[in-house]
Amino acid sequence: MISSPFAVLFSSDRSSSGKSTFTLAFSRLIKERNIHISLFKIGPDFIDPIVLGAACKCNVTNLDSFLIPKNRLNNLFINNDDNNNNDNGGNKIIKTSFIIEGAMGLYDGKSYIIAERFKPPVVLIMDARRISSTMASLIYGLKNYKKGIIISGVILNNISSERHYQIIASEIKKNIKDIKVFGYISTDDKNISIKERHLGLATPGYFSSDKEFEEKVDKIKIAVMKNINIDLLIKTLIKDSKAFFSILKTNEKNNFYCGNENKKTISKISNRSNKIKIAVAYDNAFLFYYQFNFEIFKKFNAEIIFFSPIKDKSIPEGIKAIYIGGGYPELYAEELAENINLKKEIYKFYKNNGLIFAECGGLMYLSKKLIYKSQKYDFLNILPFVSTMDGTKLTLGYRTVYLSKNSFLGKENLKINGHEFHYSKLLLNLNNDKENNNKYDNKYKNEYNSEYNKDKYNSKYNNNDDDNKYGKKYKNNNLNNINYSNEIKINKNINDNQSVIDYNISSNNKISNAINDGNNNFSIESLSNFNVEYVFAVKNISSDNLTAPKINEGYKTLNAIGTYVHISFFSNQRIAKNFIESAKKLSL
Repeated sequence: MISSPFAVLFSSDRSSSGKSTFTLAFSRLIKERNIHISLFKIGPDFIDPIVLGAACKCNVTNLDSFLIPKNRLNNLFINNDDNNNNDNGGNKIIKTSFIIEGAMGLYDGKSYIIAERFKPPVVLIMDARRISSTMASLIYGLKNYKKGIIISGVILNNISSERHYQIIASEIKKNIKDIKVFGYISTDDKNISIKERHLGLATPGYFSSDKEFEEKVDKIKIAVMKNINIDLLIKTLIKDSKAFFSILKTNEKNNFYCGNENKKTISKISNRSNKIKIAVAYDNAFLFYYQFNFEIFKKFNAEIIFFSPIKDKSIPEGIKAIYIGGGYPELYAEELAENINLKKEIYKFYKNNGLIFAECGGLMYLSKKLIYKSQKYDFLNILPFVSTMDGTKLTLGYRTVYLSKNSFLGKENLKINGHEFHYSKLLLNLNNDKENNNKYDNKYKNEYNSEYNKDKYNSKYNNNDDDNKYGKKYKNNNLNNINYSNEIKINKNINDNQSVIDYNISSNNKISNAINDGNNNFSIESLSNFNVEYVFAVKNISSDNLTAPKINEGYKTLNAIGTYVHISFFSNQRIAKNFIESAKKLSL
């Protein structure tokens, strides 16, 4: 039985070394020993946290000094330590163990920042494939390259034999002080990996059942931990975690909240009974969310209600806003396209000026159509784009988003940080996309330009099947009463004078005259023809692109905004507050 809490950061010299696999196996084992754990993933990644969280039945929090202000990172640890109490002297006793999965190599990205700032003991997961004694020099370099971090030991992955392990372990023990070798993972076991797809590991929904996923995780745990000295590992982590817990206690009183607001103010907000209901699309198609975004929404008096665009036939009742994150809409395109009742309800909600904020896969869902493997799927038709996965390339990187116009997210010039990671792209007009132009004949182009006229759209969405309870719901309140023209109709019950919300579409304030260059940078003239405008100016943040220009992004029509950037509301909580306050003002 583990008597004291510990912390650990699993890192390496590179990506694909086995960090995710070992973190999953170790966390599962510790959780099964009834030890309270909090799990973290460094960086903006969504997929590893989803898999790890499902395996351990708990949330995984992203740690990223770009997405989260550095002075508030500490509070993510404090707020995840919900298994603590005080001793007789009123001093806090921390009972939670903290397990952190690094990203890329130890000195790449944000891993070193977390290791240096919070001093969790680092355990290196090193890929020993096609290397032996030289491995010791890599570990020596990682330990001595920069000061200020604690490297406790190493686990060797892809060991081909016991002799292979002994050669490397002997070199490490002989030449590097204060580094323990905790064991190895064999190359022979085929149970130690989860299938991958184009954005990373296959999420739990990829498996045929929860049972299949659980069985796979158990096989991984057994195979990975078979040759690990777990008692030595935990004993070492407890000893080397003193600095980490000292830092947590020292910084415990740091303010988690935004601006000049304090815990007392937020408590008053959170205790109100009239919470603002926010519907969040959450299923196998839409599952990429930062957990701290939900907590920030709740702090500003939001009630999160999850729904499934794949399975549900109606949106939750009484909602004021819809939040649609990223995911894999292309893998569930047929189910999404065929869920006519739900599409109808979301479209009606949009036309009545309900707030919709959609990121990445959610942006694709707002579009007219999706093209995937040459097949076409009808989506929400809120934004006049076609999204395509065909003939595309990966786009990724950190982004700083500047609000270029007033909207329900706030006033012009507010900024917020986020991350972009996708293969899809948007087409405003197939004629403007030379790369894909020859793939579609004139018949399809004509269909593209004419399919969503008022009559065809209304007839398609007014299927009043008496045997369907959702059809009955709309029998006397169908979409024939909704204007599908380009004219903007404002719900008369909405307070139109609030400074946070800008309902009016205007093409006079032009952001750019650029034409569509294949990177979603359409001209404002072409967008305004569809009553759509840019509301973001996005800057690509990278070490070799410090002077990058701002690019037009963020597409708004009525009170729907779609963007490819996954927003961290932690980086500017004022924008999250504006979102909730704007929703509160709506009368739907």
